[in-house]
Amino acid sequence: MATASQAQGPSSSPPAHTAPHSSYWASYWHHGIALAKSPLHWNTDHWVAAGSTLAITGIIVTMDEAVSQPFFNLTSPAGQQLGRMGNQVGGLPVQFGISGLALGIGTIAKNRPLQNFALDNFQAQAFTGGLTFAVKQLTRRARPLAGQGAYVWNGPFKGNSKSESFFSGHTSLAFSTATMVYLHSKRQWWVALLAYGSATAVGLSRMQQQKHWASDVVVGAVIGATVSAFVYKQQQKRRAAKASPRPFVH
Repeated sequence: MATASQAQGPSSSPPAHTAPHSSYWASYWHHGIALAKSPLHWNTDHWVAAGSTLAITGIIVTMDEAVSQPFFNLTSPAGQQLGRMGNQVGGLPVQFGISGLALGIGTIAKNRPLQNFALDNFQAQAFTGGLTFAVKQLTRRARPLAGQGAYVWNGPFKGNSKSESFFSGHTSLAFSTATMVYLHSKRQWWVALLAYGSATAVGLSRMQQQKHWASDVVVGAVIGATVSAFVYKQQQKRRAAKASPRPFVH
C-alpha cells in the first residue's frame, strides 16, 4: 500500500498558480483547479511514476481473480468481523466524522494544529470522494459479488450499484485520512504504522465483502494518499503565506 513518501507523486507537483493569501473556503476552488491542472506541470519523474503506477495496475488487473479469491474466502467469524468493521470505518459517516470530531475538539480546546488537521482532512476527503465518484461512474466496473468476473467494465454511466467497483471509495478515503494524520504528526513512524495499518485493514475488508477486486483497493490507496499529500502541501503554503506580511505596494 501507499505511504506518505510515496504519495508525493504526480499529483503533488506544485501548480503553476495558486492563491496563497486566499481564505480556507476559497482554497477549495484554487486547490481543486490546481489539482486538476497538475499533470500539465509534471516533469519526467512524475510521468515515469504515473506510467509505472498505470502499468502495475494493469498487471494486478490481470491477476485480480487469483489475488482476490483468498480474501473472498475469509468467511470465518473473524473474517466476517473484519469485513463489517472495515465497511463502517471506511464509510462516509466515520471518515467525515473524524474530521468533524477533530474540528470540534480543536475549536473548544483552541488547539490550532488539531483544527488545521481537521480542515485539511475535510478538503482532502472532499477531493478524494469527488474523484472516486467520477471514476466509478466513468468506468462502471462490475463488483466481485456481481459474479461477472474481473474484466467487465460497462463504460460511462451504465449498469447498477453492482457496477461501481473501480476504485474503492472506502479505501481511498481511509488512505486519505491516514496520510493526513501521518503528515500532521510530523511523519512519526509509529503514527504511520497505526494509520496505514488501519487503512490497509479497510482495504482488505472490502475484498472480504466481495465489494472490490485487489486492483480497486490498490488504486484507491494510491489516489487517497496522493490527493491528501497534495492538499497538505498546498494548505501549508497557504498558511505560511497568510502568516507572512504582504509586500507594501504604493
